[in-house]
Amino acid sequence: MTGSVHAAIGATIGKYIRNKPLAFGAGVVSHFVGDVTPHHDLSAAEAPLVLATMLRIGQQHGWNSSEFWGALGGICPDFEHIPYELKKDPRRFEAMPEKWFPTHNGQVEHAGWRWDIRWGVVMQIVLFLGGLYLSGTLGKAKK
Repeated sequence: MTGSVHAAIGATIGKYIRNKPLAFGAGVVSHFVGDVTPHHDLSAAEAPLVLATMLRIGQQHGWNSSEFWGALGGICPDFEHIPYELKKDPRRFEAMPEKWFPTHNGQVEHAGWRWDIRWGVVMQIVLFLGGLYLSGTLGKAKK
């Protein structure tokens, strides 16, 4: 999944859990579920969308809200990709034993998309918008 989808799903979980530490932990678990669900990954160029998603969630719900903490938990496991992306490590798109998260180090298979890429992109757009809608992030900012 893209980081923005992980964040949107984490925000939705946070909306319903309402406890920040639990929302963060559930966000991390949702990252695992998202990684084992068949999907089409995008490149590191998606970073601006992840940042914009997190900024919107923080603006809408507050920087110390359970929605924000769930979203942060949802994207946190992907932070371990950053050093390898910055070094342009040729293995960065593969499972690497140096990484800790089970779907990133090969302990659990990181599911790939087996169908036409367009359907994978459509699925991620639906999950992204659905997560933002269910979390209440698409409405007017709270005052």
